[in-house]
Amino acid sequence: MQPCPPRPLARLIPRPPMKACRFLLPCLLLALTGCVTAPDPRESAALAVLKSDAGLREKALACQQLADFAGPAAVPALASLLAHEQLGDYARSGLESMADPAAGAALLGALETLQGRQLAGVIDSLGVRREKAAVPALRRIVAKPGHAAAPEAIGALGLIADPTAAQVLGEMLRNGDPALRQAAAHAALVAAERLTAAGQGAEAAKLLETSLAALPSGPSAEAARRQLALRRAG
Repeated sequence: MQPCPPRPLARLIPRPPMKACRFLLPCLLLALTGCVTAPDPRESAALAVLKSDAGLREKALACQQLADFAGPAAVPALASLLAHEQLGDYARSGLESMADPAAGAALLGALETLQGRQLAGVIDSLGVRREKAAVPALRRIVAKPGHAAAPEAIGALGLIADPTAAQVLGEMLRNGDPALRQAAAHAALVAAERLTAAGQGAEAAKLLETSLAALPSGPSAEAARRQLALRRAG
């Protein structure tokens, strides 16, 4: 007896009836809709506090809470408080902690409007977030003679530590204000460590050598020599 030829796979799998298909499609759409993250009720409650007549203490707490679980919807409310004398630091901390790119964009936009302590704080936050888009604005700050926020901008460039930030630090070490050279040397040490960790050892070594040429003695110079020695040994 000859063996029977294998049946096509499509015949082995029964087709669902049309009524079942019409039922399954809405269920699938509903399941996909459920994958979209619903607004966190805690975020809504904290934002309601910021928009209310609540006291400074309650609003400061709301900013701290938004730092933990807020999304893009909270960015405008926090950004509007960056210039506030009492709540500005709380709002900035909230934006600094948010992973959403809109938070970084809000901090970057505030550079044009803030002054004094609030401006210095926003610059620090941009450095902590490693906002590469902030490098051109930070370069303008450090290049302006006597700018009060220049030390913070130099520190932020060291934290951002991409090749463009390293280039700005190198310019500061070679031709910048001598009064800021020590701050630039310290920032170069931080940037070199981060560049090396990111696999950009050549950029790190170049920056360290520039720092040594600008400040050949002192604690920063000794630290730069140690980093270079470790690189050569590795």
